[in-house]
Amino acid sequence: MDLTLHCKLCDHKILDFKTGTLCGLTNKKPDFQNKCGVITMQDNFEEQIKVVNIEHDSVLKTRTDTYGHLIMYGILAIAIVLAGFLLGKYILEKGVFSTVPIIIMTVGLAVLGIAFAPLNLYNTKIKIARKKKNTLDNLCKMYGYKYTIDITHLKDSLGNVFFDTDLKIRRTNNAIN
Repeated sequence: MDLTLHCKLCDHKILDFKTGTLCGLTNKKPDFQNKCGVITMQDNFEEQIKVVNIEHDSVLKTRTDTYGHLIMYGILAIAIVLAGFLLGKYILEKGVFSTVPIIIMTVGLAVLGIAFAPLNLYNTKIKIARKKKNTLDNLCKMYGYKYTIDITHLKDSLGNVFFDTDLKIRRTNNAIN
């Protein structure tokens, strides 16, 4: 595991653009084995819990829209391809050969690409968000913390999205050594 992930939660961290993340107590890069013995988890810890969980929850909230987009544009793509095929069949029965049905079917296939693009983006975002959340949860377990968070998605009158969080952190005796 990347040791700077521990530092990301600690209040002692120092960010230096030349050398990276440093410990504020030793002014050196982290060099512990499994877990840090001097970690102080308060403000940065709470902030990281909020940021990671808001990101995860926000991605999950787009799931319905993503699948709705896929279905809507998928049906549209199939309809366009079918219309191009039927048009080509009709024109061919009349004894005329035309490239117009082929162009229409190609447009339908392009719309099919538009149908799958948001699904690919959603899958990428959810993998990243789950990885961050799992890493955070594993670090919490390692240091003997559990948390519950309730996230409320809010919009103001201009459509700007912001979040209200209710975070409860409790220390457990089940720290992993």
